[in-house]
Amino acid sequence: MLKTYHQDIAWLESLANLPIKNYVLDIKSNNSANRRLKNFLKLVGNPQDNLNVINVTGTSGKGTTVKILESLMTDAELKVGAYISPFTTTSLEKISINKKLMPPQALREILDKKIKPAFDKYSLTFNTEPISYFETWLVIALLYFKTAKCNWVILEAGLGWTNDATNIVPVPRVVAITNVGLDHVEILGNTKNSIAKNKASFIKKNSVFISTETDPKLNQIFKNVCSQKQAWFIKPKNLVKDYETDNNYFQTKGQKANLNLALNILDILNITPTHAQKIINNFQLICRQEIIQKNPLVVLDGSHNSDKLNNLIDFVKKQKYHHLHLVIGFGHKKNYLPPLKKLLAITNYLYLTRSTLPNRKTTDLRKLYLNSRKLSRLPINIFYDPHQALASALKAAHKNDLILVTGSFFLSGELRKKWVSEERLLKTRKI
Repeated sequence: MLKTYHQDIAWLESLANLPIKNYVLDIKSNNSANRRLKNFLKLVGNPQDNLNVINVTGTSGKGTTVKILESLMTDAELKVGAYISPFTTTSLEKISINKKLMPPQALREILDKKIKPAFDKYSLTFNTEPISYFETWLVIALLYFKTAKCNWVILEAGLGWTNDATNIVPVPRVVAITNVGLDHVEILGNTKNSIAKNKASFIKKNSVFISTETDPKLNQIFKNVCSQKQAWFIKPKNLVKDYETDNNYFQTKGQKANLNLALNILDILNITPTHAQKIINNFQLICRQEIIQKNPLVVLDGSHNSDKLNNLIDFVKKQKYHHLHLVIGFGHKKNYLPPLKKLLAITNYLYLTRSTLPNRKTTDLRKLYLNSRKLSRLPINIFYDPHQALASALKAAHKNDLILVTGSFFLSGELRKKWVSEERLLKTRKI
């Protein structure tokens, strides 16, 4: 199983060497990106059609909203497919049905019977480029959900913009936007207004739209788009107040908002879980406020922008610990200074590092060191090997300390393998 799985992942990752245009970097070519994906979907039977889809986009909180929705809808005895990105340990974390990861055997079957034949035929049929790695994974997910006859499909957007692959669904039943923050500004726009307009492209005719965004100006943008596209704009109710959240994953303000969004979506769809409070109490999400070890307490979190890191700081302040050991690294071109300043204010020992994924550029560690030194006089160490950074923190920490790994989803996911192996995930198919 592992051998064929790694062969399949290697083939999928090899799609990065195709000479195709990166439409993320060319925001003026909106139609071209949509056209190539639509062309490919025709070759595999248009699995995006006739699905009950919930599109979830926003700057932060998408993954939490998707996964708590999946859990609550599963508890309501529905067959629910969920597609998320990115992943930490295995690519199959992207795709699940009723909280069980897609099996490697299903991936092999879809690749051999649908995806690879479609790639072979594509260039002979269409004059547009073949689809990208991210788009291919979405097609795999749609085929898997369609074959399994899911009652509902929940799709987490990538960047959440006009060219997003998940925006291909013709008529989603629900379009949800968690919030609007300043992230990926080089693509989405450098103001919240422009980002909101970009994300509003998900709104389609006859869809229900809902958001927990509180800015009146941004909500007016959403209302206007709903009016133009003949979609329903729904103002969320305060449903989270009916549940206990002080001692579980949803104890922070940001996570309460994500839970409230999920509860409102269920309310709109008239779906009632049987054991909602139990699901909420036991909810955990990989590399989001994830307590992976105790004595010392180790928290893994992939937060990389101000909104997410502010929520993380809120979570950390609610924990009981003596000293905080911060293992941190950021991706290339991330505006890390504002959240870093807040993190350093609650940190005792600092370990600067990076993820080692070859196709993901990281920030310059010397610049990160110099900026950290300007902000604080903490003891600082640099490690180009993230595993050495974690080992150093574990060695230095006392049992009542807290080690926080954050700044990059890829960094926290890479270090998570110390506790949870890829083989274990593939065998159990449980996060």
